[in-house]
Amino acid sequence: MSILVTGAFGCIGSWVVRRLVADGERPIVFDLGDDPWRMRMIAGADVATRVQLVRGDIADREAVARVVRDHDVDRIIHLAAWQVPLCRQDPPRGALVNVVGTANVFDAARASGGRVARVVYASSAAVFGPPALYPPGPVTDDALPRPATHYGVYKVANEETARVYWDEHRIPSMGFRPLTVYGPGRDFGLTADPTLAMKSAVLGRPFQIRWGGATDLIYTEDVAHALLAAARSRLDGARVYNLHGASARVADVVALIERTWPAAKGTITHVEQPIPFPDALDDARYQRDLGPAAATSLMDGVRRTVEEFARLQKDGRLDVRELA
Repeated sequence: MSILVTGAFGCIGSWVVRRLVADGERPIVFDLGDDPWRMRMIAGADVATRVQLVRGDIADREAVARVVRDHDVDRIIHLAAWQVPLCRQDPPRGALVNVVGTANVFDAARASGGRVARVVYASSAAVFGPPALYPPGPVTDDALPRPATHYGVYKVANEETARVYWDEHRIPSMGFRPLTVYGPGRDFGLTADPTLAMKSAVLGRPFQIRWGGATDLIYTEDVAHALLAAARSRLDGARVYNLHGASARVADVVALIERTWPAAKGTITHVEQPIPFPDALDDARYQRDLGPAAATSLMDGVRRTVEEFARLQKDGRLDVRELA
């Protein structure tokens, strides 16, 4: 199996690469960046020798088609995207990267003449709106999309792109909708603040999480597990799944950080302003099709994240550029 991972230098991409190389595979990693520092941090200092690196722009249709063709790719895990802040700053460029980039991936799969057996991609719970727009309880997979951000609009478009490529070209796909992904490597985007708070705690720095209320948090390794289970699946259709971790209030996350790293007590604060996304997700469809998959508990996820940051700090390898 020859797997292409786009956006491999990002947080989730790095965890996917980590799992692939641990399984003895040599994935093709495609990214516009020139410094895979997250991959080194998460998958090991020698990771560049264990993957096939290809530098390229997901918005470049021919570059995407070429990497699929030249490397005999038969599975694609598509993660290249701009996050909420960049999409808000430059919506046209955000649409080019997120929407056109995803169309390029699906079209490269179509042009492969059947060699690409599946596209797996990151959608987002940002396709949904705030909790008040939905009935009480966790938001289900088939709830009506009501995105409150450009980023969410682009993710809805990508889900529909996947559906049409199945209807017209029979390209199987699976998209996943996590909300607040946390863990080592999660350092950019609106929902990165809980992880940045954990890193700040280890560094002995104060940090304010810019939002509050409740959210659905999922450990980044659990997201990687879902993506790889999908890549190895034989299910057909254009399927989309919510991913549920643990629904919790930001105040409770702060308390867990303080319990795990007592020296941080009183240094992590938050603004009690909810973000415009659901506060809990129902992932029954994912559990039925690809599970059972037990989520990492929030307590264990916070502990593992803080301990990993402490280890990296001790080794002099904890990157702090996003906290500058």
